[in-house]
Amino acid sequence: MLLNRGRNFVSALVMIVLITGLFSQVGQASAAEDNRSWVEYTEKIMAKDKDNGTLELELQGSLKLAKNYNVTLRGENKVYQKSLADVRVGAENVTVRVNHKNEITKVFIDGPTPIKTMRVGIMTTGFETVDHDTIVLNSQAGLEIVDKVAEQTVEIPAGENVTFSPSSNEITVTNASGDVLYTTPNRLYVFTEEGSKIKVESITRASSDESYRGFFEITTSETGDKLNLINEVDFEQYLYQVVPSEMPSYFGLNALKAQAVAARTYALGDYLSDRFAKDGFFVLDSVMSQVYNNIPEDAATNQAVDETSGIIMLGQDGSLVDARYYSTSGGYGASKHQVWADEDGTFPSQVIPYLIAQSHTFDPSDSSKMYEIDTQSEEEILDFYKTLSHTGYDGNSPWFRWKVSMSKEELENTINANLAGRQTADPKFVLTKNEAGEFVSQPIPAEGIGELLDMYVEKRGDGGNIMELVIEGTTGTYKIIKEYNIRFTIRPSNAFTKGDNVVLHRATAGSSDYTGTLNNYTILPSAFFGFEMNEEKGVTFYGGGNGHGVGMSQYGAYYLGTTLEYEFDRILTSYYPNMSLESITVLTKE
Repeated sequence: MLLNRGRNFVSALVMIVLITGLFSQVGQASAAEDNRSWVEYTEKIMAKDKDNGTLELELQGSLKLAKNYNVTLRGENKVYQKSLADVRVGAENVTVRVNHKNEITKVFIDGPTPIKTMRVGIMTTGFETVDHDTIVLNSQAGLEIVDKVAEQTVEIPAGENVTFSPSSNEITVTNASGDVLYTTPNRLYVFTEEGSKIKVESITRASSDESYRGFFEITTSETGDKLNLINEVDFEQYLYQVVPSEMPSYFGLNALKAQAVAARTYALGDYLSDRFAKDGFFVLDSVMSQVYNNIPEDAATNQAVDETSGIIMLGQDGSLVDARYYSTSGGYGASKHQVWADEDGTFPSQVIPYLIAQSHTFDPSDSSKMYEIDTQSEEEILDFYKTLSHTGYDGNSPWFRWKVSMSKEELENTINANLAGRQTADPKFVLTKNEAGEFVSQPIPAEGIGELLDMYVEKRGDGGNIMELVIEGTTGTYKIIKEYNIRFTIRPSNAFTKGDNVVLHRATAGSSDYTGTLNNYTILPSAFFGFEMNEEKGVTFYGGGNGHGVGMSQYGAYYLGTTLEYEFDRILTSYYPNMSLESITVLTKE
């Protein structure tokens, strides 16, 4: 049923002021503005595109920023000059002044923007894309679909599916019988009763229960022939559906609380980064941000979120900690600057004092101490990862030790199948030796490396992770830089080796032999490995851990929280030294 309730969305959300401004303390209009009319709108900020210089308002749509626009924030006793970076997507405390050209000349922020909600871009099945062909929703409490611009509402009965379809930059709403209920070019909001959830029937997640807290926004995609879906949800309730997707609830309350703080800190980093601001959300629901609602929330994970509510990690300089975490350490962690490049492409990047390499292995001669090896020695690295008897924080993980073997031909095949793609994707870090003996960026030959002649480690990080791997072939000599490129070049899967199944063997700490196996794993589990290679037997990689190795190991947190009974704060300081725990409110001060 279509309703026109006469809701005065415009009068509630839009304030039009002629000649005199709402915030007189920010200064008078320019002389040019004094002679021409201008208007002010107080509306929710839906998107921000700094490259194209636009702000999208909830009702007015996308408006261009004037050439000399300025941004100010009104505090209790002072007005502060700010920048576009301080204008938050989702903010409702913003007023913009628009001139006769329909350009924004001034942006007023009324006090610090509270951090209350997360806006999550919901991807399709398999986390493939944000562009949906159709969207199907329902709720056991019924749905209310609102077009705020047109001031129209459609109500959907409890338990009934409703379908949203795109067509020529419009959204068509149909019921379970296929009847068209509404068509609009405007953004649609989908609400349900407080305490109920909305199920997205058109996607599939691991939980098989794709139900979400909060409400949804549906818009047409940039091309007009797809739909985009954003879930706006209370910030802490967002974490209800992140923590179980990132850590099993059986890891125990201490580890879960550490995960909740890390996830909250990481989420705030994305919130403040404006990474997806032009798309109108803060985070994606995939590993591109943090996995969200892939595994359903439960009492233990919700308790972990509640009991750490608002707690975040800050570095010594007061900035938000880059709260990286991963599955398993094989005995050592990595330094962030030796894993990822800076934004300008510098590698190694800037040292981060709380993301540094550490040993997580117990000394075999004294378990009260951590074991230290020469992480730059190929012999010591190989012996370390060939040894199954070592124990450490992550010993209970099936990824503590692993090995995988390939014939020479299989190794050639997987390198040749992947090297060119990595060079295209990351050209500064997949290099070819030229005639002068210098490594330079250039395309990989069509035949790849040709026949493999040799392979060796050129450089390792402080934790022993490989930073540079050199491969010599009959077509040339190639250097692969950064762990991600290395792991995605030597892929242990018959999809790339073109032979029989490639078997990855795994072992927990203290094992006498490898017991678990996986066939055709998509990447090398980590860059913490050594290898033995010869012409007849091919190559065997001996490694440990799963993931990039930076920040908190989740299996390690499991051990520290259960076996050693560390509280969450001690777990976090074990992995993020040189940081402090603070309240989220410190980020909303003037």
